[in-house]
Amino acid sequence: MGDKLAKYGELLLLWILCTVSVSAVAYIYLSTIINAYTILGAVMSAAVILFIGYVRKKKLGGLLYVAVLVCVGLVPSFTINSFSEMLEFIRWFFSGSEAVETKFDFIFTLTVLMCFFFTSAAYYFTKVIYRSSIVTLLSLVPFALAVKTATAMPYGYAAILAAVNIIIFVYNARKSLLSGAKPQGNAALIVYTDFTVAVILLALLLPKPSVTPYYENFKELTDKFQIGGSNEQRYTGEYKNMSGNTDLLRRGENVLIYIVNTDSPVYMKTQVFDIYDREKGGWVEADEMSGSKKWQETAPLLSYEKLSEAVNSLYENGMGQSDYLNKLSGITEKESYALIYTQSYPSVYVLAPLRATELTLSNIKTRFNARTDDGEIFTNLYYLPENANYTIRYYTEDIFEQLLSRGLCDIDFLDYDMLLYWAWIYAMSMDMEEEAEVIDTFFDSHIYAEEYAEKTVTEVSPEIQALADELTEGMEYDYQKAQAIEQYFHSGFVYDLNYEPPEESDTPEFFLFESKKGICSDFATAYTLLARAAGLTVRYVEGFVMQSAENTPQLHYIYTDTAHAYPEVYITGAGWQIYEPTPADLTAPRASSENQESKTDPLAILFTAIIAVVVIGIFILLIILSPKIAEGMFRLKVRFSDSGKAVILLYNRHALNMERKFGESCKALTPEQLRDYTESRTALSLEPLIKPFVKTCYGGIKTDSNEKDTAFYCYKMQYKAIRKAKKRKD
Repeated sequence: MGDKLAKYGELLLLWILCTVSVSAVAYIYLSTIINAYTILGAVMSAAVILFIGYVRKKKLGGLLYVAVLVCVGLVPSFTINSFSEMLEFIRWFFSGSEAVETKFDFIFTLTVLMCFFFTSAAYYFTKVIYRSSIVTLLSLVPFALAVKTATAMPYGYAAILAAVNIIIFVYNARKSLLSGAKPQGNAALIVYTDFTVAVILLALLLPKPSVTPYYENFKELTDKFQIGGSNEQRYTGEYKNMSGNTDLLRRGENVLIYIVNTDSPVYMKTQVFDIYDREKGGWVEADEMSGSKKWQETAPLLSYEKLSEAVNSLYENGMGQSDYLNKLSGITEKESYALIYTQSYPSVYVLAPLRATELTLSNIKTRFNARTDDGEIFTNLYYLPENANYTIRYYTEDIFEQLLSRGLCDIDFLDYDMLLYWAWIYAMSMDMEEEAEVIDTFFDSHIYAEEYAEKTVTEVSPEIQALADELTEGMEYDYQKAQAIEQYFHSGFVYDLNYEPPEESDTPEFFLFESKKGICSDFATAYTLLARAAGLTVRYVEGFVMQSAENTPQLHYIYTDTAHAYPEVYITGAGWQIYEPTPADLTAPRASSENQESKTDPLAILFTAIIAVVVIGIFILLIILSPKIAEGMFRLKVRFSDSGKAVILLYNRHALNMERKFGESCKALTPEQLRDYTESRTALSLEPLIKPFVKTCYGGIKTDSNEKDTAFYCYKMQYKAIRKAKKRKD
C-alpha cells in the first residue's frame, strides 16, 4: 500500500509541475489563470504521463513514442496554414501577444507543443533518471518566456513550482537513502544548487518598490546626458514645459521606440500646448496638468452611435422632432484597438489616440491612470517602464465622414449648444438616465471647447489675420474654414527636416510669407495661429505618427523620426478632429531603415525560428540519447584507466545498473551476494568481473590487462542482459 501511495504521489507531483508550467505559459498570452487552455494542459499532461508509463513497458514502446512525437510535431502544419501566418505566430510568441493579437490557432498550437515536450522531459528527468538541476531549469521555462515577452507573472506560479521542486528533490533524496545508496561526491553541490534556485523562485514573491530611492536626483543628472553620440544616446518620453520635443526627437539619431498592432495607422498624442509664446518661439501649457481617474466610464459614452440611440429613445417618448437631430438616425460607430509594445523607451505618458475609450496595462502595476480634458493619458508612475506594454481601445476617426455627409457639421456653435441642452433637459424630465448621461457627456465636451477657446484667445500679427480672413472668406461653418486652411499648406510649401531659418527669422510670419519651408512644428504652429485668427477652436499637439510594415497590414512602427506636431480643431457637430497641414506622407511603409536592427526582417524571424527548432530538436535528441551518451563516456573512461581502477569502475557501474533496473540496493551487497543476485536476474555468470575485483580490492594484487579485458567483456554482456531483462516480483 505504501509503495503504491509513493508511486502515485510521485506521479501527482509530476502532473502538478507540468500543469502549473503550462498554465503559466498560457497566462502570458491570455492574462487569466483559469482558462480553457489551462484545463487542456492539465488533461493533456496527465495523458502524456500515462502514455509514457505505458510505452516504457512495451517492447516497441520507443518506436510508438517516436510516432506520436512526429504527429505532435506536425500540429503546426495543420493549425498554421501559410508562411505569413507562421511569421505572425512567431511575432506573437516572442511578444507575448503584444505585437499580434492572440488567436485560437496560436494558443492551441503552443499548448499542445508545450504539454507534450515539457511533460516528456519532466517525466524522463524525474521518473527515469532523476536530475534535480534539469527539473529546476524546466520549471524556469515559463519565467524565461515571461522575461522575453515582458509579462508580469503572478507570484503564485513561482511559489507552487518552487515548492514542487523541493518536494520532488526531498522525495528522491529520501528514496536514495532508504535504498542504502552512498551519497555521491557532488550531492552537496546539487543540494545547494536546488536550494539556491528555489530561493530565487520564492524571491519572486517579495513585493518590489515602485519608486527607486533618490530617483529624482539621479534623473536630474542623467537628463543632462540624454542626447549624445550614437553610442551614448538614450531617449526618454516626458512632458515638457514648452513645445519642441518633436524637433528634438526628429533631429536626433533614429531609434525604434514602439511597435503597434492595430488595423490602420493613427495619430498618437502625447502632450497638448495651449498658448503661443512669441518671445520664446514656442508653445506652453495654460494650466498645470490634471485629469480624471474615471475617464474610462465617460469616454465610451462620447459615441455618435450612442447619441443617435439616445435621441431615438427621446423621440419614442414624445420629444418633438428636429431636422438636425433626425440626421443622427442610423449613425454607426466603429471601435478599434492598438496593442502597444514599448522598445526601451521609458516615458511619462501613455500614447493616446484622439478618441481613446479604454486603457489596459499589461505588465505595469499602477495605482491609477487618468486623462486630461485635452486627451493626454498618464499614470501615477513618474516613468512607465522602458518595456511597458498596454492596449488602447478607441473610436475610429472615419465617423467624421459620416457626419459631414449627413450635414451634421452644418450648424452654428450656439444652435448646437441649445439642441444638446434641451435634449438633456427632456431626458432628465422623463427620468431617462442612460440617455441623459450620453447627451450630458456630449454637452460637457461642447462646453469645454467653448471654455478652451476663451482661455486660449491669441493675438496674431496683422499679416496672419489678413491671410486667415482671405482663406476663410464667405465660409460659414467650422469644417469649411479648417479644410481651407489645411489645403493652403498643401501647395507651395516644402517639408524639409534639415532646413534652418536665418537667425532671428524663426517666426511664423517668416515661415508663412518668406521661406514656406520647415518641419512639422512650423506647419502646426502656423496652422493653429491661422485657425484661431479665423475664429476656430484649435490646439497644438505633439505626439507620433506610425509607419506601416511592408506586407503586414496590422503591424506598425513608431520611430523617433516619426515624432510629429499637428493641430486638433473642434468642429461643431463632430467634436475634436485632426487636421494635417504638413505636406509629407509620414505614415508610408518603411521599405528600408538606417537602423537595420529596428526593422522586422521576415528572413531573420524565420532564421531565428529555425535555430529555435534545431535547438529544441537537439535537446530532445540528447534526452533520448543521454543514457547511451553517458554509457559511452563511461566505457571510454574505462579504456584509458589502469587495469585495477578499471575493474573497480566496472564493478561499481554494474551494481548501479542492477539497482536502477530492479530497484534493489546492490551497493550494500558483498561481491558474492551481487554475483548470485545478478545471475538470478540475467542468467549470465558474473564471475569474470567478480574474480579480478576481489583480487584487486581485498587481495591487494595487481590486475593484468587480460583480466581487465575479460572483465570489460563480462560487463558489456551483463549490460545488454540487464536492459532486456524484465522486472519481476519475488
